[in-house]
Amino acid sequence: MTLRLYWEDPYLWRFTARVVEETTYQGQPAVILDRTAFYPAGGGQPSDRGTLNGIPVREVMEREEDGVILHILERPLGMQEVEGIVDGERRFDHMQQHTGQHILSQAFLRVAGAQTVSFHIGHEVVTIDLEVADLPEAIAEAAEELANRVVLENREVRTRWVGEEDVGSLGLRRSPSVEGPIRIVEVADFDRSPCGGTHVRRTGEVGPIKILRWEHRGGGVRVSFLCGWRALRDYQGKHRRLLQAARLLSAGEADLTEAVQALQRAWKEAQRSLSLLQEVYIEEALPILEREALPAPFGELVIHVWAQLPPGLLPRLARRLSASGPRLVILAAGGSAGLLAVACGPGIPVSAQEVLERIRSRLGFSGGGGRSDYAQAPLPPAISMADLRKILEEVSGELTRSAG
Repeated sequence: MTLRLYWEDPYLWRFTARVVEETTYQGQPAVILDRTAFYPAGGGQPSDRGTLNGIPVREVMEREEDGVILHILERPLGMQEVEGIVDGERRFDHMQQHTGQHILSQAFLRVAGAQTVSFHIGHEVVTIDLEVADLPEAIAEAAEELANRVVLENREVRTRWVGEEDVGSLGLRRSPSVEGPIRIVEVADFDRSPCGGTHVRRTGEVGPIKILRWEHRGGGVRVSFLCGWRALRDYQGKHRRLLQAARLLSAGEADLTEAVQALQRAWKEAQRSLSLLQEVYIEEALPILEREALPAPFGELVIHVWAQLPPGLLPRLARRLSASGPRLVILAAGGSAGLLAVACGPGIPVSAQEVLERIRSRLGFSGGGGRSDYAQAPLPPAISMADLRKILEEVSGELTRSAG
């Protein structure tokens, strides 16, 4: 067994040790030490990172069959005596998040009777899964407030080992999942739980606890939250974006919601006006485009190219033109939102997708698709409208000749 120094002192980030065994794990070099300050992944907490004699430690894990701790390295060590350096910033972050989880889980238990059934420290957020069908906003806020009150009271966080026979009398928040001596982490006069993770000495070191969001998962609720430096950085980023948004809308922070609502109303009105104007344009353009229709063996052919056209207008024109009979419609518009649309009316002997593919292969670009009656593809911004029209006429000429 490896002596776990992190249990004795979670703030011990530099240590010396002796190599017990050099081995491999999944093809990567690994070592077993007689003692270590590196925490192995487990219990919802990721493993530590750092170095052994300057060699980066990629992962730390507990081997199931014998309980020894494997240090997986970037390259072989080849030495018997090592100095280990744990990434202290990463370790302290995990200490903040893990201790904060104990506090928040107990807060949810007291406020809502909601038991925590699982916990995970992610790279960006921390999550707990609560055994509760729903989580009203008022309950989440009450639990968050209670958790932060415990933080501000700067209560002591203690660890101790107890025998299995004593577990029942301790009033633990949850039952231990291991046999034998049990390590207990206690937040003074608030929470007492079995845990093998690393924790701060006092709750004040956890820093602010902030719930970000929650969602239903299975029959319970998953709560995402942040503690300490993570919470501060999250607040700084959100506050910076809030100020930027307020400046863009020429509004104060307190008036930002009303400014966004006004912007939404204006946008919806603009969308309605645009839709009406597009319909007017379609009604004006249809007769002109129909007069441009050329006779073909299969019916009629319509080709038209615009330098630019608002998005969404081209498909509506193509579908309306092709709906009135055996008519092949090929329309294109350039610009940053350039589009090629092909529509086939009833009785056309080729599919719109086939016509689109012919044009794309001639122009040398890919993308888009559709069905037999309608297909479309975005146009490359650099394409020349004159060259495009020439190619459209060439392809339509080939189709006309083959149909004849």
